[in-house]
Formats: sequence, structure tokens, C-alpha cells
Amino acid sequence: YDEEGLKALDFLLSEANKYGIRVILSFVDNWKYPGGVDQMLDWSETAPEREIPVPASLLGGGDYNQDNLEQEVKNYIVERHSLFYTDEGARKIYRDYVSTLVNRTNVYNGKVYRDDPTILAWNLINEPRCETWLVWDCGDKLQSWIESESAFVKELDPNHMVTVGEEGFWASGSQNEWENPTKWAKDMGQDFRRNHLPESIDFATIHIWPDTWGRPEDSFQKSWILAHIREAEEELGKPLLLEEFGKSIESVDETEERNQVYRSVHQLVEDSVRQNRALKGSLFWNWETDLIRSPGSYEINAWDSTFELVKGHASRLREIRENKCAFRCEF
Repeated sequence: YDEEGLKALDFLLSEANKYGIRVILSFVDNWKYPGGVDQMLDWSETAPEREIPVPASLLGGGDYNQDNLEQEVKNYIVERHSLFYTDEGARKIYRDYVSTLVNRTNVYNGKVYRDDPTILAWNLINEPRCETWLVWDCGDKLQSWIESESAFVKELDPNHMVTVGEEGFWASGSQNEWENPTKWAKDMGQDFRRNHLPESIDFATIHIWPDTWGRPEDSFQKSWILAHIREAEEELGKPLLLEEFGKSIESVDETEERNQVYRSVHQLVEDSVRQNRALKGSLFWNWETDLIRSPGSYEINAWDSTFELVKGHASRLREIRENKCAFRCEF
């Protein structure tokens, strides 16, 4: 492992703790090749040797993307990607990394990660994909992996919560399949209820990406969130976190479009917390500290009007919590 990279993570956690910030760490990413699902497979001694080279865009840190690929190449990439969930070599690499991280001692404050309250929870994987349109039993493969790896993490670290880290799609035949953003969503291997049922999963997550999914309308965003709130309450009995959301804009002239997405999400979160419903919070993507914003950006800066919305939302949530604690909280 890259010790300098791990020291950078140590520093981040140490600084976060100073300011009362809690962090959710993800063990592996579905999208980025370096250190991600596909590279773990390429490192594996039990996986088949790669026949088609990794696209140059991925080697440079870009996202895993099947767009504009020839069908034969696309099929190969999807099938190989699915092996991650069953290949023993990839599982060993994943578990070795999990164990290294969980048992690591922070060089800045001496805290072992498994004992550090700065870490709120672990994500097993960021936005898993195991595509059933080609690999028919991929949903079962992903589910078995979630069950085994969440239990493994809990055995190593009983002190922290564990979740999957998925967008929250429903599989074909699920009662809420019609709530999916598009037809392809049911074929991604995820199934919100099933994936979050294991006892080793402490809370459920969803993401919402109006631009990526081609569903910019406010009505969809509300329906998507409310459907997951209901299922988290009625079927899971677990808290729900909107772990990622954002809105891409091409210029500052479109800031109000982004603000409307944030207002809508914030209102749903505040209503849920106020009413003691399942949705407990949201995390926006993402906070940018650079002075120059790139075109088509999801980033917000501290001087953006969007950031003022975030600050107001945080203040209102704090007020809701304090008002509740004035009557019912025990410490």
C-alpha cells in the first residue's frame, strides 16, 4: 500500500475530528480503475487474464463507462466486472485492504481506525454494478457478496456502522420497480430492500443524480426519496441516508436550477427528521475549494448561493434536534 496516501487519510481524519466532522469511508469504488473493482480483478491470481486492454481514460483516473463501446467489447467488460463478486483472489485483495484500513493506527493522533469515533460508518463499495441484462444471476452474486463482506467488516470492527453504498435501484419484480429513474436501473444488480436486509447492514443509503439519470423533474426526485423512506420504514426498519446528490451546471447563470434541487432535497430531509421518519440526513456532491470551476461542474464554493442553502439547512437540522432533545433526549 502507498503509505503516503494512507498518511494523507490519517491527516484528513485527524483534522475532521478537531472540527467535529464525521466521515463515511468507502473501501472500494465501482467507477475508478486505480484501486477499484477492475484493478483488484487484474491483480487477482485466480481471475482470468485480461484479454482486452483497460481503456486509457480509466488508467488516467476516469470513470468506468460503457458508452460508445462496440457490443463485443461492452459484453466483455460487463462480464469481467461481474467476476469481482465471486473471484476468490479479488475477495482476498479486498479483505486484506479492509483489514489494513480497519486496524491502521493514525500517525497523527494515535487512534486505531476501528476505535476512532471520527469514522461514522464504512461503505462496502461505492455504487456497485453487477449487470443482470448480461449475467443473469448477477443480483444473487452481489447479494451474497454484500452479506459475506458486511459480516467480515463487522467481525473486524464491531464499533462502527456498515452500509452498502449504493444508489438504491430496485430489481425487476420488486414492488417499487416502477419508481426507478429509467429502464436500465433494474438491470444493475441492485435491489434496495434485499441489499439492506442483512443484520450486518446498519442503515440504508440512496443516491440521486438528476442529470446522469435524465430525470431533472422535481416530481421524480420527491417520488424517489419518499418511496425509499416508506420502504426503509415498512420493510427494513432501518435509518436511511441520502448519501449523494447534486446538480451539474454549465455556468453561474444556471445556479438557480441547482439551488432548486438543493431546496427540494433539504425540505424532504427536514420534514423527515422533524416527523421522526426514516430519512435522517443528506450529503451533497461536492464542496470545491479551488478558485476555478470547470464547465459542467457539480462543485459548489463557499461563496456560492448554493452553499448558503447548505448552511441554512444544517442550522435548521441542528435546531430540530435541539428542540427534540429539550423534551426527550437522554445522554
